[in-house]
Amino acid sequence: EVSVVSGGSKNEASGLRSSVSGGSNNTASGFASSVSGGGGNKASNGGSSVSGGLYNIASGIASAVNGGNHNIASGSSSAMNGGHNNEASRYASAVNGGWYNRASAWSSAVNGGSNNTASGDDSAVNGGRYNAASGPGSAVN
Repeated sequence: EVSVVSGGSKNEASGLRSSVSGGSNNTASGFASSVSGGGGNKASNGGSSVSGGLYNIASGIASAVNGGNHNIASGSSSAMNGGHNNEASRYASAVNGGWYNRASAWSSAVNGGSNNTASGDDSAVNGGRYNAASGPGSAVN
């Protein structure tokens, strides 16, 4: 199947059915992966996508990074929505904005704030700074 690069500069779509639309220095190397705009973004696994921003990486299967910069969605079905230098590294984990936040357990989430960590399965941190939800099902609000 065909991979497509539409506009921009120095973009590469090397994965089967992958696409890059605009921006510069973007790479879509996973099966059916996509990068839309921005610069230096990488979508490297099946069904992964990056929408804008700078130097973001979606490396988990069906993972997504939506804007921001220096964010990593490395868990399968993980999501990163904006912010700076955040990481969602386990299955179905998410970070929604903020800075230096980590969601590192199954179905864990950090919603904004900075330097927060959700490391227990099904745990969440909702805003603030330097908070940790480390037990299963735990939350910091």
